[in-house]
Formats: sequence, C-alpha cells, structure tokens
Amino acid sequence: MKALRVFDFDETLVRTDCKIKVKEPSGIEFELTPAEYALYSAVDGVEFDFSDFNKAKFDADPINENISILKKMLDQPHKKVTVLTARRLAYPVKNFLDSMGIDVYIVALGTSDPQAKKDWIEDHIKKGYDDIAFMDDSIKNIKAVSELITEYPNVIFTLKYIQFE
Repeated sequence: MKALRVFDFDETLVRTDCKIKVKEPSGIEFELTPAEYALYSAVDGVEFDFSDFNKAKFDADPINENISILKKMLDQPHKKVTVLTARRLAYPVKNFLDSMGIDVYIVALGTSDPQAKKDWIEDHIKKGYDDIAFMDDSIKNIKAVSELITEYPNVIFTLKYIQFE
C-alpha cells in the first residue's frame, strides 16, 4: 500500500494570531479567526482579506497532540507526509515548523476552497496512493474529501475533524 498523510496547518497543527478580514455587502466589516472562518457561512458578495496569512513571521502555539501525530508519521519513511494549507505562501509555514525541528513537505494551495484540497488528494490517489489520512479543522474540507470515498472504494480513508470551542 502507498500511504499518504495530510495535515492542515492553521487550527489543526497550530493556533495562530492570523485573522481573516470580512466585508459583507451591507458594509459591515469584522475579523474571523481560522476556526471561526471554518464555520462561517458566507453570503453572496462577501469579500475576504487573507493578507494576515502572507506574513513571513507570525505567532503560533503548537497543538501538541496533533504535532505529536505529525512527528510520528514523519518517523515512518514509507509514508508520504504533507502539510496542505490554504495559505498562499508555503515558506512561512515551513520556517515555523523548521524552527520546531520538524522537516515536512508543505503545499500552499492559495485558496480556501474545499475543492482544492479534495483535488490535491485525488491527484495523489491517481498516482497510486491507496491509504489516505487527512486531518483538518474545517468541516467543509472534511466533507469535500469524504466525497472521494464513494469514488474510490478500494482506497482506505481516515478523516479526522479537529473541532475547537
């Protein structure tokens, strides 16, 4: 079996100080944390500003339980381990994790559209990966990836939704 282990970054591996700025069509402006954004239902015409996530440096607190799982996966060289983030830039995430002694492949998708994570994972299934584990704090991302279960019945899927209060 070819194993792929995929971790989201914000609110899955770390809690950051980054915020999403929201401007609704009514003119109301406010900020959301990544956890709040994961649950936010946007209305038509809403504008999002993700510029906080493009900072080269940011403050973050590791979520130790999930960092431990990541490290355990990295100790198994037969598994491909990736941090798959909606951020536009990979190097701030890479620099942060490197500072913790964690050397992992980072993919920055540049979009928060759940379809992008689904497509990335599906591309790897098409490359022969048949044992997929995916951890994310966004139920929208988990639902999108779970659609692959019926499309690929011979692939083993383990999906873990991280929910914070």
